[in-house]
Amino acid sequence: MTLRHSPLPAANLLASALLAALTVFPAVRSHAGELRPAQSSDDLSNPHRGFLLWGTTVGADGGLPDNHYGATMYQIYVPWREIETADEQYDWAGFEKRHLEPILKHNPSATFVLRPVADYPDGVSNNISHYYNRTEGQLERDYPKFLEQAPYNVVGHDYSSCGGDGPGRAPEYNTPAMREQLRQFVRAFAARYDGDPRITAVHVGLLGFWGEWHTSGCEAWEPDATTRAAVRDAYASAFVQTPVHTRYARASDIGGADFGISEDFFPSFTAMCNLFATRMPRCDDSGWWNLEWGYRNEVPAARANWKTNPIGGESPYADQKKTWTSRTADIVKLLRDYHFSWLGPAGQHENTGTGFPAKMRTIKRALGYEFTVRQVVWPDAMQPGASVALKLGIENTGSAPLYHVYNTELHWVDGAGATRAKAGFDYPLNALLPGAPAALADASAQVPATLAPGSYSLRLAIADSWPGRPGIAPQNVGRDSSGRLVLGTVTVATTARR
Repeated sequence: MTLRHSPLPAANLLASALLAALTVFPAVRSHAGELRPAQSSDDLSNPHRGFLLWGTTVGADGGLPDNHYGATMYQIYVPWREIETADEQYDWAGFEKRHLEPILKHNPSATFVLRPVADYPDGVSNNISHYYNRTEGQLERDYPKFLEQAPYNVVGHDYSSCGGDGPGRAPEYNTPAMREQLRQFVRAFAARYDGDPRITAVHVGLLGFWGEWHTSGCEAWEPDATTRAAVRDAYASAFVQTPVHTRYARASDIGGADFGISEDFFPSFTAMCNLFATRMPRCDDSGWWNLEWGYRNEVPAARANWKTNPIGGESPYADQKKTWTSRTADIVKLLRDYHFSWLGPAGQHENTGTGFPAKMRTIKRALGYEFTVRQVVWPDAMQPGASVALKLGIENTGSAPLYHVYNTELHWVDGAGATRAKAGFDYPLNALLPGAPAALADASAQVPATLAPGSYSLRLAIADSWPGRPGIAPQNVGRDSSGRLVLGTVTVATTARR
């Protein structure tokens, strides 16, 4: 890290000394501070990126999952039955009390990936039904009872095993009444959560087993292309702020929408099987369930969707999990090539072992955005209420963009470590794509008029737009304990320096 200042011209020394006798702050020639901070290699647990943990049954099971590698995100399945207790009557407050609050109590910085589900095979054994109304019975039914009653009369299909998954109860998705109920739920879901700062992303869910838009092994109950398109379009219309992703890069699922993807069979269904000399376990690139196949054959335009909505994935099987630590370089290549922001809740991050920490840090750092400040230039003489001209260059050294709204701010910190003032300024954080060089951009901030004259430590912060939520620490040396980058010392004077 280097900090450079122009030397004080000798001709000004006498005048400055004389003026010092008359004023508290000497008038000296204005000059600028410049910082080119070094990139750090430390492990940062910044929001909305990294590892994702299981959070659905935390309130029911009584404890948080093991968090070995600093994860801040939790996946929550949202059972339709638990939320919509009667037609257009939604218990959102109860859902949050039962599912979000137990996690936030232990980790106030937690954020959530929400996935609505109408059919979770073997949900009773997985405790999904813990909060269901027991007087209704049918605990394997994850959609509301009223759907099976007049005037909707949705038919339910009990199954003990569909391709080995079950038991469960699958609704008939492909009727006009059911399609309208699905759209209605999506609108209500968005009215509650679109733009909520606690939500990392929403998975479209709702259809098929686990909300994954298939009923493998019982294909007669599949949601058809008309139903899938109806739900897709409902999400595309209703969610305009919170990121959205879906399971497959398939035309009926994503065509015309800019959804991200949830690759829930990573790394087996991610790339073409011949990408590596040694195939990934269980690899299958013969159809739309494979991400790369979908990009090539179903929705070529969706290959660029990562620029606006996130890519995530998980590894449910032991041989898939093992690749994280046995083939870490290959895993990192996939994460960067396909612009993943998170992995989980199933994955090797659930485990520990010899050599795991270093490999997990490598994988975690390859997930999502990573902001490395390359250069900052600022005037080191300022006045309360006056404008401050800045130059700032930040490079996204990660794999994906930032999909949420954060603010760049200047903070003035006194000698005791107290923050005395803050000022936001415009900088295009969301437009920083991985691989693009840092461009030194002009910016302007206003020194708060209430800031008392004095000497301050000037610091750069990347703050959540919602007060009280955690900010983003840049991947640089020279941060303070709050994750702000320390720029240098500035003087705030009642009169301008000349």
